[in-house]
Amino acid sequence: MATLSKWSPMDSYVQGGLVDGKFMNAAYTLIAAGPPRLANVGGPTFLAAALASGSTGEDQIAFPMGLCQSWNLGHNMSLSRVFEIGSERSYFIPGRTVGQLSLNRVLYHGPSLLRVLYAYYQDLVPATLVAPVFTNVGSATVDNPHDVIVPPGYENIFLNLASDLFKQPVGLMMMFKDSNEDTLGAGYLESAYIPAHNIGTDAMGVVIQEGAQVQFERFLPIAVKSVGLISGILADTLAL
Repeated sequence: MATLSKWSPMDSYVQGGLVDGKFMNAAYTLIAAGPPRLANVGGPTFLAAALASGSTGEDQIAFPMGLCQSWNLGHNMSLSRVFEIGSERSYFIPGRTVGQLSLNRVLYHGPSLLRVLYAYYQDLVPATLVAPVFTNVGSATVDNPHDVIVPPGYENIFLNLASDLFKQPVGLMMMFKDSNEDTLGAGYLESAYIPAHNIGTDAMGVVIQEGAQVQFERFLPIAVKSVGLISGILADTLAL
């Protein structure tokens, strides 16, 4: 059992149990877009089993987002700090937690960012037709099918954020693997909306870049349980 009293900066790692050549980076992280709720595809238990076995696969549940250059996921919790007369001490009362996600992507060829985010969506009622990018479970099971009136765009390019299509939520799955392609964890951003989108390039530019801000109702972890926790010196306990 590691303790602080045995810590030596000269001959030991702070975090032990790490294996050379077994690591995480951007190449082993996947973001995919799907229906707004995991309940639309059988819930987190069903999705975890499908991902682990490969019998269903994420290609029928969510659409992998290619050419993504960067992402940033954050949560903010509101805190109320309460003081009292007669003391310098204080208490904290935690409030609501709000999550947001930012995405940056290169429009190399094919579907634009907004088109990818709504890849699962289906509206087959004229005059505005929105076909799903891929055959998926969510398009047939979404709780609130919507007849799109204002076109978001056509074919591969969706740029009109004022379309009523974007008043409908989507979902985003995040999956993390290591360099051995073992899954470390996964989660699903439920009921996500896109309040901001930008696209641009310049005269000397060689690529077209897109970005989007995403707000979501909750982050729902998916228990894939493929890789155990790492333990080692100072990882088990910090007892003196």
